[in-house]
Amino acid sequence: MAETSHLPFSAATRSENLARMMQEPFDLLIVGGGITGVGIARDAALRGIRTALVEKGDLGIGTSSRSTRLIHGGIRYLEYGEFKLVFDACSERRVMRKIAPRLARPLAFLYPIYRGQRPAPWKISAGLWMYDALSLFRNVQNHRWLHPDEVQQREPLLAGRGLLSAGRYYDVQVNDARLTLATAKSAHIHGAVVTNYTRATGLMKTGGRISGAHVVDEISGQEVEVQARVVVNATGIWADQVLALDEPPSSPMIRPTKGVHLMIPKSKLPSQHAVIFSVPRDGRHIFLIPWGDFTLIGTTDTDHQGDLDDPITKYEDVAYLLEAVNHTFPGAQVRPADVISAFAGLRPLVAAPGNPSAISREHIMAETPAGLVTIVGGKLTTHRLMAQQLVDHVARRLAEEFGLHPPFECRTRQPLEGAQTEVLKLSGVDDPTGQHLVDTYGSDATWILAYAEENPAWGQPIVPGLRYLMGEALYGVQHEMALTLCDVLIRRTHVIYEARNGGLEHARAVAELMAPRLDWDEAETERQIAAYAAQVALTQGWRSE
Repeated sequence: MAETSHLPFSAATRSENLARMMQEPFDLLIVGGGITGVGIARDAALRGIRTALVEKGDLGIGTSSRSTRLIHGGIRYLEYGEFKLVFDACSERRVMRKIAPRLARPLAFLYPIYRGQRPAPWKISAGLWMYDALSLFRNVQNHRWLHPDEVQQREPLLAGRGLLSAGRYYDVQVNDARLTLATAKSAHIHGAVVTNYTRATGLMKTGGRISGAHVVDEISGQEVEVQARVVVNATGIWADQVLALDEPPSSPMIRPTKGVHLMIPKSKLPSQHAVIFSVPRDGRHIFLIPWGDFTLIGTTDTDHQGDLDDPITKYEDVAYLLEAVNHTFPGAQVRPADVISAFAGLRPLVAAPGNPSAISREHIMAETPAGLVTIVGGKLTTHRLMAQQLVDHVARRLAEEFGLHPPFECRTRQPLEGAQTEVLKLSGVDDPTGQHLVDTYGSDATWILAYAEENPAWGQPIVPGLRYLMGEALYGVQHEMALTLCDVLIRRTHVIYEARNGGLEHARAVAELMAPRLDWDEAETERQIAAYAAQVALTQGWRSE
């Protein structure tokens, strides 16, 4: 049975974990540190399974930090008859609200109905009733209908254009990167050995069965052999690449589709509610999501053939979303110059023919003859359920093949450490900044204030006008296993999305703060800044088209 760890989730602990991987055998090795992989690691560690996890980049570097930031039942999927998926998603939404209330916060949505639009109003009404029913009528509130006058009062941008009514219902908003990180930290607390920037380059076999993996530390170049009774491929959009380390699949398991999101100042597109609305060009549904001082618009859904690591946003993606925004909110007149940033994520959909939007968001598990277990598909919303089902399978294999019986059943419905709602009054910062720190770090917000007390410069904003403080970069290194400048400015904070030009002119100050704590020399510091500049270019490159 794995022991509970009290070590900080830091860069130093990562080095110790790499050393442990060289010396200790594991029951389970997970390849992939997105929300699915870390969810599996948490579930397995809570059951007392000796667990290791390797991730080739940062935790949540792919799809799990580039989503629409929702834990939702998927009202759109009712159109395609995905009733089981919606039921499971609604159930998991309820679980996440209970176990991680600080990170999973209720968000009211409006579904406006205009004269002559499709689908017909009666279909939307039936869909909202069904959504309540599949939630077992246990959502924050059941839906209700708002009269146009009430819509005009609450959300004037939606009024006009023949507005008939608006349905009001609830889903849940989440910081996807932070949920992934909190889940990884929980796995660590319960004994899982977690490393980021550790790439699986090959699979070890004994008697024709997989018995571990060859991995390379991307920081030092060191090669490590990790022995494990069961290896799980939870790499999302990279699943086919890991499968090929065992044997090339006869056909791809993954059909990656690209989802582009826009970040717009809330002053330009103000809304207290999230809004679901249709794209006039093709009838697809997209979202307007309030996000602090910003409004998030998304998402597209198109097949992706290019680089899986760094999907590119094109001008046509931005134009598609802005066309829908200006059709639904004609008073706003949002222009490309109003867009702060645009970012793209790739959905790891199970390969299937047809329109990308109609492809099922269900997940599947498969096992090769050599024993590599792969899980693909699914959603951020259902990651806990996916992990439970996969670890059930792993537990059966451990019992049948090795006579090992994990001491506990699934325990992932218990509270997620550090994700509970905190009521703290922080001194030394203004109220909005204090609220940001408590919302982001809970009781650990006091660490940031301690850094600011030690050095007032660490209590200053990373970018003037944004609430992220320099001390958050220190916290990221010392408590959140941040190893690169990109880790801090993209996933520990969202500076890249919320600052004009990604706050690139302030990147050097953050890199120089991190450098002595990660042993960077001047050349490495320059490399970190250049790597961040390349990521900023991905959020801004569409402008040059």
